[in-house]
Amino acid sequence: MDEKKDINTQDLQNKYIQLQSNNQQLQQLQQQLQAVQNQLVEVQTILLALDDIAKTEVGKEMFVPLSSGIFVKAEIKDNKMLKVNVGSNTVVEKSVQDTKALLDRQILDLNKLNDELTSQYAKVVSDAEKLQLELQSLASK
Repeated sequence: MDEKKDINTQDLQNKYIQLQSNNQQLQQLQQQLQAVQNQLVEVQTILLALDDIAKTEVGKEMFVPLSSGIFVKAEIKDNKMLKVNVGSNTVVEKSVQDTKALLDRQILDLNKLNDELTSQYAKVVSDAEKLQLELQSLASK
């Protein structure tokens, strides 16, 4: 009987460790989901700003954000072409429309990543729920 109790205790400990691991995974997935959602909001905000710039007359002044809550007054010299960092410290000139198309692709990629992370999150939650039921069953024995 003691051997059965030892096996039950060991199984309980293993399941508890698995549950803790699942909880850590859930926290990591939540952080990743939040980061993706923040990026989505940022890209959507940029798209709106591009619309404003395209509508602003050349020579007009506007406030340009440098960072959260910090703006500089700038004069629009060109509202058709933008300088876009395409990676590796490489900046190219792109039209507003081309830049918006690039951002639209980023939104699609971010939405796909968001869906994948959400799916992973749901699987880990499901696994955790099963483990909790198994733990309750083992604990009641």
